[in-house]
Amino acid sequence: MSKGPGWQLSGSAPEAYESFWIPALMGQCARDLVADGGVKEGDKVLDVGCGTGVVVREAARLVGPSGRVVGSDLNEGMLETAKRFAERENLREIEWQQCDAVTMPFDDGSFDVVLCQQGLQFMPDRQAAVKEMARVLAPGGRLALSVWKSASPLSIALCPALDHQFGVGTTAPWEAAFSLGDRDTLRSLVSEAGLRNAHIRLDIKIARHPSPNDFVAGVIAASPLADKVAALDDDDRTKLIGEIVGAMSAWMDDGGLVYPGECHTVIARK
Repeated sequence: MSKGPGWQLSGSAPEAYESFWIPALMGQCARDLVADGGVKEGDKVLDVGCGTGVVVREAARLVGPSGRVVGSDLNEGMLETAKRFAERENLREIEWQQCDAVTMPFDDGSFDVVLCQQGLQFMPDRQAAVKEMARVLAPGGRLALSVWKSASPLSIALCPALDHQFGVGTTAPWEAAFSLGDRDTLRSLVSEAGLRNAHIRLDIKIARHPSPNDFVAGVIAASPLADKVAALDDDDRTKLIGEIVGAMSAWMDDGGLVYPGECHTVIARK
């Protein structure tokens, strides 16, 4: 996945992402996207910008021994991490390919389904990336991709606090996650790539975690700001996390933290 400089997960960040983001939100998002792609036994599936591999793993459970699942990502270290997480779940038949989303080393029409979860908005040439996804789809193949529509309550609380702590603009790459929220722009990207029957659905994803403080700390640990926050003294770090949690006080129930995230899901055919 093509992301801004310095915003790739590194070090222990993937472990934090798997420990906090996956159970709280992104695991369910992955299951939803795989279902939207209609992934079934025997399918050949590509996940573009696979990150830690949560979507790839969901697809691999469905295609069976007659299918094929490939996870691609620009970052070689990320692919090694994704492979390790897959092997933990005994999913060893997944293929991993390091490549840019705009120049993928697959033949035309190689896949029945192409998936991309929350990656397209970070790609510098979005149109070229969608055209490349369309190229590797077989005739009648299915594209399912998701992008955030707007900033979530977490981001609305977190970004000002971190910018105040470390300087204005610190979280600008974080806010790029919401840079492709316009439905007409999405539709144009898909139609100009030659895909048909595009359907864009507004989904409300719900994040839940029993401990607001642990979740916010985990989210930061999974981000490239982890080292900056870790370098704070204990009191300042506790105060910062408390400030973010306090700004989210309206998004809690008896089970802990719960907040919505607006997502556009795009489904189209070759």
